[in-house]
Amino acid sequence: MIPFEVITMLGSSLFTGVLSIWSQKSKDAADQQKYLMQRAEINRASVDDARKHGGHFQSVTRRWMALLSVLSIIVLPKVVPLIDPSLQVHLMYLEEVKTGWWIFGSAEEVTRFQGVSGLVITTADTHFLSAVAGFYFGSAATRR
Repeated sequence: MIPFEVITMLGSSLFTGVLSIWSQKSKDAADQQKYLMQRAEINRASVDDARKHGGHFQSVTRRWMALLSVLSIIVLPKVVPLIDPSLQVHLMYLEEVKTGWWIFGSAEEVTRFQGVSGLVITTADTHFLSAVAGFYFGSAATRR
């Protein structure tokens, strides 16, 4: 039988080792938090520096890009049919064409263009407008 003193020594050694690992883990977590705070301070300083040097030109450029994009992609196709109803707005869409039978066939995407007259609002219009709004308002929300 193993003497009780040996069991006590092994148990206390094991317990001390677990406590040392636990202590080192908490020290590592504290160091990690310290490094994260230092990195956040560096990032904040670089953002502040970019804002100081960015100036008015960057915001005006961003506004013009958003405005011209909305005008050319959204407004122009909506206004042209009102000016000349004989003109068509051409929409591009992908169509999946399947050939063959069941698992022996294949499918490929084919680009199709469809001419539509009148006022056309597509899902691409709404996606584009939401992207522009997110781009514009997202950059405004990050300012302090």
